[in-house]
Amino acid sequence: MNDRDVYLKLAAVAEELMALSDAAETYVGETALRTAASTIAGTAKAVYEHVMDSDSTH
Repeated sequence: MNDRDVYLKLAAVAEELMALSDAAETYVGETALRTAASTIAGTAKAVYEHVMDSDSTH
């Protein structure tokens, strides 16, 4: 699995968690899912930036 694939998978997981947060039955569940989505989205962004930086240096 290359870095681009990692980025795509993380982005998809973040989107799924955000969608699940809309169906959460409690504020705690919603907040937990949104926090996890945000964290994973941030990680995906870091991978994306690494990929883009690597592409521009080659």
